[in-house]
Amino acid sequence: MSFWKKIFGKNKEKNVNKTESHFDKYKRELNDLNLKSTSDLETLVKPLIKQTTKLEISPASRPPENSQMNSHFGGNPYFEKGEKWPVTKKGKHLDFIFQVFNKLESQLPDNIELIQFYYDWDEFPWDTSDDGWLVKIYKNIEPKNIEFINKPSDLEKSKYCEITFKPSSSLPDWEGIDLHCYNATKLSCVLNEDEPWDNYRQIVKKLIEKQDYQSQLGGYPKWVQGESTPKNSNGEPMELLFQIDSEENADLMWGDSGLIYVFYDKKSEKIEFSLQCY
Repeated sequence: MSFWKKIFGKNKEKNVNKTESHFDKYKRELNDLNLKSTSDLETLVKPLIKQTTKLEISPASRPPENSQMNSHFGGNPYFEKGEKWPVTKKGKHLDFIFQVFNKLESQLPDNIELIQFYYDWDEFPWDTSDDGWLVKIYKNIEPKNIEFINKPSDLEKSKYCEITFKPSSSLPDWEGIDLHCYNATKLSCVLNEDEPWDNYRQIVKKLIEKQDYQSQLGGYPKWVQGESTPKNSNGEPMELLFQIDSEENADLMWGDSGLIYVFYDKKSEKIEFSLQCY
């Protein structure tokens, strides 16, 4: 489907004059709202800025003592007494990918103290309905109840990589802007009919600098293969819990240089997962 068919197909109205083009219709609607310039586009986009936390993955190192209490990729995850190593529905052990404790510098929901992610590389799940992935959430942690569980022998040894948190800002990518501000999409189209994404990307660069693919907590997803943000029970976009890039230091490769995306609805505690790659 072409870009214009995708955009125009969203906003059909039965009573619009049939001789009025979609471009003219956008222009008329925006004129009524006094939205005409790139400055107006910036005004629309600026309130959408969200804080995010970039996860910088350090080169592999020897795990320190009590590494279970650190945020890291690979190594040994945090467990409490009575827990067992996570498995798939078929009983196969899942690989531990990373864990992050909720610190002041992270953008995790305030009802979460620790998140962990597990994955089955053989099953290689792509979306929520697939078996072979697990987001494990601890609302409270009890360090006095910590328990060490040896990594199952059928899993390969993984590199221990510490995480450094870097505060940053985030805006929707072009694929996702109309989900959050459709007037910004329409104004971008009117300002540059041939390349409507160009003005929007220039505004993003001005407000928060260029957005690259990266591992991060919170903010907006940066999609590889197009907008796929899931909706909550009210039909609203779910919040991004984290996205994880293909990370060389941690030996992570999601398909062909892809990313994984996990969304979370705080009210219902619903979790959605997807993987996109080139």
